Amino acid sequence: MTKEINDGPKDLISLHVAGATVRHASPYSDLKVDENAEPLDNDFIATYVSPFYRGRKDTDEFRKKYVAVKSSIDTTLVSKLLGDFNWRPRSVGAYFAALGNMNELEDHIGKLLLRSDVCYAGHNYCLALASFSSLGAICYLEKYLGYYLEQSDLWFDQNSAMAALSYIGAKRGEDLVSPFMPSWQKFIVNKPNWDLAAANEKFIQQMSYLSEFKHAISS
Repeated sequence: MTKEINDGPKDLISLHVAGATVRHASPYSDLKVDENAEPLDNDFIATYVSPFYRGRKDTDEFRKKYVAVKSSIDTTLVSKLLGDFNWRPRSVGAYFAALGNMNELEDHIGKLLLRSDVCYAGHNYCLALASFSSLGAICYLEKYLGYYLEQSDLWFDQNSAMAALSYIGAKRGEDLVSPFMPSWQKFIVNKPNWDLAAANEKFIQQMSYLSEFKHAISS
C-alpha cells in the first residue's frame, strides 16, 4: 500500500539519515510520487538493500548477490524500494529497474529525479533513465537540467544528468547536450573540480558494465 508524499514535517535526524540533507523548494517539489505507508522491514532491507547500495556494481561479488535474488525482483518489489524515503533503497531500486529493463517505472524514477528529495540516489536515477533511452527519459533529464543548472548553490546530480543525456544522444545520433552547455559553463564557475569529460567517461563505463551484466543474465 502506498501514499503520496506530502512533505509533511519529518524528524530532522530521520531526514538526515535518509539523505535529505538539503531541503529546497523547486517547481517540482509538489510532484506526486508514491511513498510506502510503512517502513521497510529488517529482513527486506537485509535481502534487497544492504548488499547492494554500497560500492561498485562491476564486481563479481555484486553480480553473485544479484543473481541470488534475481528471481524475486519484479516491478512491485522495485516500486517498494523506490517508495521508501531513503537514498539507499531508492538508489538500489533505480539500479534494479535498469538491470530489469523496467521501463514502466520511468515516470516514477523521472519524478524522483526532478524532486531530488534525497542525496546520493540521483546518479542511479540517471543511469536508469539512460538505460531506458526513451523520449520520456530525455524529457525528464532536460527538465532536470533546465531547472537545476540555474541553481548554482545546489550541488546535486547535474553532472550525471548531463552525462546521461550525452549517452542517450550518442545512441540516437543526436546532439542533446549542446543546448545546455551555456548553462553548464555558468553553473560550474564556482565548482573547479566538476569535469564534464570525466563525468561522461565514468558514466559510459558504468553503462557498459550495466549493459554487459544485463546481457549475461538474460542469455
